[in-house]
Amino acid sequence: MIHNSVVVLFGVTLLYISTTSRLGGYVKILSIQGILLFLFSLSHAETLKLGHTLILTFETLVVKAIVVPVFIHYIIIKLDIRRVTEPYIDNFLSLIVATIIISISFVLSVALRNAGAEVDVLTFSISISAVVIGLFIVITNQKLITHVMGFLVLENGVFMMSLSLASEVPVIVEAGVLLDVFMGVFLMGIFLNRMKSTFESSDVSRLTRLTD
Repeated sequence: MIHNSVVVLFGVTLLYISTTSRLGGYVKILSIQGILLFLFSLSHAETLKLGHTLILTFETLVVKAIVVPVFIHYIIIKLDIRRVTEPYIDNFLSLIVATIIISISFVLSVALRNAGAEVDVLTFSISISAVVIGLFIVITNQKLITHVMGFLVLENGVFMMSLSLASEVPVIVEAGVLLDVFMGVFLMGIFLNRMKSTFESSDVSRLTRLTD
């Protein structure tokens, strides 16, 4: 019951993050998703070893729910990035697209289940939706900082999918994912800082005006 409730709430965060136009909203949702992934991993604790459970707890509750959102908020404040994301499409259309993505993911999950695949329809569909919506956020927003958060949403979906499909995933795999998150956010912070000092903007649309 708790497992399904957590997955449903995670799906709600996907709908919200695909429609919000404020960077603060993105940061809060990323933190909430980290907490939800922590609760999701606890629902699999009985099938995991103690060491693996501790790694998952650190990765979700400490890194995803606290460290990464705080670091992104620091970047936003330090670089004085405007709090509006300036998407290419309006929020209502984004909500429609996100709803369609989730609906198609459910249809795909049911089809796989009927074909004999051992998948949890609810978890698998929300995981796939997180991956696609993360890509959607990257594609439809102009600010690089929003691209980072879209990537993190995508990674959260991959994390949920991997844990639901293979609860015995080696700790080294989770450590590799954790390193990817650290390096991705860290390097993007450096890149944003350099871009801000050069162009005085983090809007990627300005890159289209670069010439030889």
